[in-house]
Amino acid sequence: MLVLALYSGDQWVVMNHQIREMSDKETPLKKQGESDGVWMTFRRDGDEGHCVIKGEWTVGGGAVRSASLEWSGILSSNLDLRAFRFSASEIESWDSSLIVFLDLCRRELADSGKGFDPAGLPAGILKLLGMCGSKRPKKTGSDFSLEAGIEFFETGLGRFRETILGLACFWAEWLSAFLLLFIGRSGMRLRDLIMACRTCGASALPIVTLISFLTGLTMAFVGSVQLEKFNAKIYIADLVSLAMVREMGALMVAIVMAGRTGAAFAAELGSMKLNEEIDSLRTFGISPMQFLVLPRTLGLLLMTPLLTLYADVVGILGGLTVGTQVMDFSVLHYYDQTQSALRGMWEVYSGLIKSLAFGLIIGLVGCYKGLGSGKDSASLGRAVTSSVVTSVTLIVVVDALFEITFSFLDLR
Repeated sequence: MLVLALYSGDQWVVMNHQIREMSDKETPLKKQGESDGVWMTFRRDGDEGHCVIKGEWTVGGGAVRSASLEWSGILSSNLDLRAFRFSASEIESWDSSLIVFLDLCRRELADSGKGFDPAGLPAGILKLLGMCGSKRPKKTGSDFSLEAGIEFFETGLGRFRETILGLACFWAEWLSAFLLLFIGRSGMRLRDLIMACRTCGASALPIVTLISFLTGLTMAFVGSVQLEKFNAKIYIADLVSLAMVREMGALMVAIVMAGRTGAAFAAELGSMKLNEEIDSLRTFGISPMQFLVLPRTLGLLLMTPLLTLYADVVGILGGLTVGTQVMDFSVLHYYDQTQSALRGMWEVYSGLIKSLAFGLIIGLVGCYKGLGSGKDSASLGRAVTSSVVTSVTLIVVVDALFEITFSFLDLR
């Protein structure tokens, strides 16, 4: 009984199998006094080398280790040869150890740029050796051609298109669950919504406070350098207030929530799918969309505008700090200038409209990626990463579309 190993990819699959390859001639019996073990003889034949394998090749006999040492000496002392030919006319029995050794020889010869000729090996060995596959050539700079770049671009575009179509279908399913909420047929629990609001709102206040204050502070410092050249430093209040309520407040909150809450949604739902909790809900007739997705997305949809208003105020306070401590403005003067810049409430409303769209995008993408993850830890990590990247990308795209629409409608 011998052990046979098949090569699949980069692994050896070992199977118990009784096999005995004989040459065309019947293998002669050992002579009395002949030593057991691995035998391999070598002779030069012009610019080629001929290796004859004979004896018993078994896993427990240490054949590969002994023959590998012998082969290393043969190869290093015959570097001038063009190719090496292998035959096994005198082999008595073999198993996977012989395949391992021959595959090792083939790889070393390929690395050295020399030929490997297995024509003298039995058909069974050739078949198994062919299943091992040859070593893949190393990529060079010439492999990255224009066709490869186009193929890579088309693959990425296809994946993006699939993501957008999947999100559209997911949004349609969410919309139907949202409509069921108004007629009292939704499976969403109120306490889940309250818990989601607390997670998305109050728990995010520290990081939103820090980011918003530093954003207003930075804009005030950068703007003051340029406005001072025109003796118009007081307009730093206009710059900070308009930038925060129009753009930066909603955008910074959305990016923070995408990295914090959206990733948490994807990780939580992905972990539930990994533990087959999602399948259990469906088994009991509970819709994951109504029970899990709807409270999380509604909580984020409600909290994002409130956090945006809070971020606008904190960002303006950051600009006020620079104006009063660095530029020697009075608090009343800075407040009057900010109030005159925000005379129309549309500036504030436009930022809140954006924040509603951003919150819905973050919630849907995070839940979609979490429910769409595989049932292994690697796919869960990819789902979390993809949720953040997709959310931030869609936020920037939608923000640009909002600005183009507002400018086209003459609302700026």
